Amino acid sequence: MSLSNLLTLKPWRIYTSVGLSGACVMIFELTGARMIGPYFGTSIYVWTNVIGVILASLSLGYYIGGHKADEQDAHHLLASCLGATGLSVLLCLVIHDIVLRNLAHLVYDPRLGGLCASLILFALPSIFFGSISPIATRLMLKSLDETGKVTGKIGAISTIGSLIGTFVGGFILIPYLGVQQVMLSVGVVMLLLSAIFSMQHFLKYAGLGIIIVALYCIFPKGARGERFSTLYNDVLIYETTDELGDSIRIMQVNNHIGSAQYLHSDDLVYPYLRQFRIDQQLVPNFTNTLTIGGAACSYPRELLMQYDDVLVDVIEIDGELTEIAHKHFDLPYSSRLNTYIQDGRYYVQHSKKTYDVIYIDAFNDLRSIPFQLTTQEFFKDVGRVLNPNGAVIINALSSLDDDKTDMIQALLNSIKTAFPYVKVLRVEPTLPIDALQSLCIIAMKQPIELTNKQNEEQEINLSGKSLILSDDYAPVERLVQKGG
Repeated sequence: MSLSNLLTLKPWRIYTSVGLSGACVMIFELTGARMIGPYFGTSIYVWTNVIGVILASLSLGYYIGGHKADEQDAHHLLASCLGATGLSVLLCLVIHDIVLRNLAHLVYDPRLGGLCASLILFALPSIFFGSISPIATRLMLKSLDETGKVTGKIGAISTIGSLIGTFVGGFILIPYLGVQQVMLSVGVVMLLLSAIFSMQHFLKYAGLGIIIVALYCIFPKGARGERFSTLYNDVLIYETTDELGDSIRIMQVNNHIGSAQYLHSDDLVYPYLRQFRIDQQLVPNFTNTLTIGGAACSYPRELLMQYDDVLVDVIEIDGELTEIAHKHFDLPYSSRLNTYIQDGRYYVQHSKKTYDVIYIDAFNDLRSIPFQLTTQEFFKDVGRVLNPNGAVIINALSSLDDDKTDMIQALLNSIKTAFPYVKVLRVEPTLPIDALQSLCIIAMKQPIELTNKQNEEQEINLSGKSLILSDDYAPVERLVQKGG
């Protein structure tokens, strides 16, 4: 770069590019994890893969950018790097759906699947992101005497940008725009930054960006239906038929079926929800109920329809799911229905109310219950808000193979620290023991009387493992993974 070009290059252009790039890389990371979540869950494994791949790619980008900056005209190199970053982010947006859908079918293990997805989607953009700072440093460096000062200033501006991007992305952009719109915005911003340094480069990359966005618009987007991107979930509402040909409406949450409702019947679709009707047998004439994990609120709706005097409290961390339940799943607005938009653990810790029956039906993904809802501390809080004659009814999923029951046994051990009486019922006893199946866990402070002969025949015994889950140690992901 010539001295005249250096003099005309305003420092604010470089600092702006570095700061916005720092913000965009953090927004990209947050959005990337949300993008993978519907297919491989939001466990610690997925976050580890996303963060690990992006950090490794950024490091490679720092190395490559530093070497290239010493060999080429840094001014044009930075323009190209910013444009290439934008294009790679837009390309990630275009291909993510087909990549993730195919990987989810090919790789069940969330550790391997999350790693492959992160490498395919996030490695290249992160390498370009990492190249920006060393190139910008080279542009600002006029003499070796300024090395420390320039490097420190560029690093500080990039970090401040990352900090701002973290809060803006997590609190504003993703909740209000959704994952795909945010990813599109990041790509466009990076393309626009290239115009600060070279209009020629900008026009070239912008033209390619328009082609990529056009491809995104015409690409098939998977299953047909109405999609919602909420603060916590990717939701798809669609209609289909069950094995008997009855029409049902499905709420698919993060690529897994979360709830369903018959279109021409008020009956419950899933056997585990019909199993919840044991509540009247356990606690005759109950009046106060709490449901932790609402989604489409199938059972709260059942309670409102079947009883005239039952009060129904629902805890759902994703408030938009409750609105979807009202709109698409006939959840009535009722003076007897109270919905609380917060974490279930937080609610029971601070609740001043007590309940006759507490239903727990909350999942991170197909099998994993949120770890904070599995610990002995949580169940002691549940016991505090349960009336002396009340019952806790929990939906859990597990295989019954002896070598695949570690998670369900650890969960039972945690429950037993707070409740002296616990029973486990097989919801569908005809299923083979090695099949993943619903289990109904009942916990009470007094002896459990199963007056129905069928319920007695459903009872199973699971014991022998000593692990108790606690707030300090709750390896839910590992235990679920070990279960196959």
